[in-house]
Amino acid sequence: MWMDEIYTMNITNPDNSFSTIITEVNNREGFPYLYFLFLKILHTFLGYSPIVARGLSALFGVLSVFAIFKLGEKLYDKKAGFYAALLLTFSEYAIYISQDARPYTIYLFGVIMSYYGMVTFLKEVNRKNAIQYGLLAGLLLNFNFFALINLFAQAILVVFYLFFIDKQKRIELIKNGLLSSGIAIILFLPNIYKLKTLMAFKSSWIPAPGPDSLTIILKEFIGNSEMTLFMLTPIFIFFLLNVFNSKETKSVSDFLNNKKVFAFIVLFSWTLVYVTIVFLKSYLDTSLYIARYFTSIIPVIILVLGIGLSMIKNKFIRISFTLSLVMFVFLNHTIVRNYYKWPNKTQFREAAQLIIDNNPKNETVYTGLKYWFDYYLNNKMIRTNVIEKPNLEAVISEMMADPTKVKPFWYTDAHGRPFALTEAAQLFVNNTFYIDNNFDGFDAWTRHFTLLKDVPRSIDISKFIPLQTYNGDGFAYNIEAFENTNGIVKISGWAYFDGQSASESVLDVVLLKDGKATRMLTQKVNRPDVTSYFKSSFDLANSGFSSMLNLSDLNKGEYKIGIYLVNKKTGKTGLNITDKIVVK
Repeated sequence: MWMDEIYTMNITNPDNSFSTIITEVNNREGFPYLYFLFLKILHTFLGYSPIVARGLSALFGVLSVFAIFKLGEKLYDKKAGFYAALLLTFSEYAIYISQDARPYTIYLFGVIMSYYGMVTFLKEVNRKNAIQYGLLAGLLLNFNFFALINLFAQAILVVFYLFFIDKQKRIELIKNGLLSSGIAIILFLPNIYKLKTLMAFKSSWIPAPGPDSLTIILKEFIGNSEMTLFMLTPIFIFFLLNVFNSKETKSVSDFLNNKKVFAFIVLFSWTLVYVTIVFLKSYLDTSLYIARYFTSIIPVIILVLGIGLSMIKNKFIRISFTLSLVMFVFLNHTIVRNYYKWPNKTQFREAAQLIIDNNPKNETVYTGLKYWFDYYLNNKMIRTNVIEKPNLEAVISEMMADPTKVKPFWYTDAHGRPFALTEAAQLFVNNTFYIDNNFDGFDAWTRHFTLLKDVPRSIDISKFIPLQTYNGDGFAYNIEAFENTNGIVKISGWAYFDGQSASESVLDVVLLKDGKATRMLTQKVNRPDVTSYFKSSFDLANSGFSSMLNLSDLNKGEYKIGIYLVNKKTGKTGLNITDKIVVK
């Protein structure tokens, strides 16, 4: 789970009371209360698990497919609804938010259903449809505060519609419209305080919009695929050409019965009002230019394309083009972007798991993101001494100033906060600590700093004497980089025992001379690409290594470079002598 998902999990912890959840939402969140209260109930009955949280998002993602089919059918025809549902099913952005423990698919579903309620109401103005519309609008307001813009766009459309009808129908529309508005307002009232606090908040983490910000967001919606964009463009143009060629509408019956014009007015106003308000807010006040804040525009894009495809009269061309489009979207998602193969969310879990698996002495863990890492490191199953520090530099500076604080420790961080030290701090680390365990994953990392004086410098290889090129249990390895610059030797690569996971393996790069092995300072490097390259059914991510040696620390002589590999779980031990040599 990434940062915002951990927000969700911490807030909806079933141990929290409902009042605590409301307080937490007021302090930390930008959404109304309903999603979090409902998720707390689900956690209480189904279990406190990311599967439950993401499962709720997945459920509403699936429901959105059905909802957009119904809206497409109501707005244009059943064929348009079908194509819209098909495109949303394969939408890369919709898939992503459906696997995200955040309220975005609920918002997506709510926006679609609110427009369905509005269209139904406009086509047949009566109390039943007014109540349905009011309930759908009220629910939408409880999903996301951006819904206020969506409903404002709908209100403008309803007012525009008033000019097309006679006086008697106008009065009926106003009466029922006020009923819908009253229901929506009553349902929204519990969120007034939260809205007030949110309006006073000034965000600074979203970059200011640039001249191509909307284009970048649009490309993100379609998976940044040129092929997908190439195929979508003619459908969009074809839709517009058909609309622009429509006959003039002079009466309400013409307006409602001309499907092309009616669909265009609804979708155009939907987009124009939303984008204009976000545009003005972003340039005049606080930037809102990130993709997930434009989630409510996704249905517009999908419906335009769905209607455009349904307008193609030749059935063979329509079906073959649609299947080709879906195929390219699917291939971009699975092959080009490797969505299901590589992590695409901050690896808080993996960074924390390294500590959980390798901290028997419960050494102090420092991090700049304690609130998030505590979800994994301090819960009902695990207790860890986690201390908040702004960055690793602050920890090292304290130790440099006070030698009594020099002790083994862990540091873990994430969310765009890289492992970085000043030259003085790095020199202190090099002379004081040895990093014997580390993780470098997607947007997250962990380091274990053990005292250099406590690290054994030699390894007993007497059982392999006399030494051969390959000793003990065989393993595969590769030296990918070897350099000797100004007396500093750097070497990196990977090594693993075949037929087993590398998760329990410990690797050391050693210097061999006169039948003795001296350990180089070696760090593990996360290498998931080794697993994929060799198409292994075992996890080989722990096979990477990186070592460094200062030749000034050696006695004169010639040293061969060897790789010493031990698997704690299976008991396998091997020593391979490489063709690399260092001389002092």
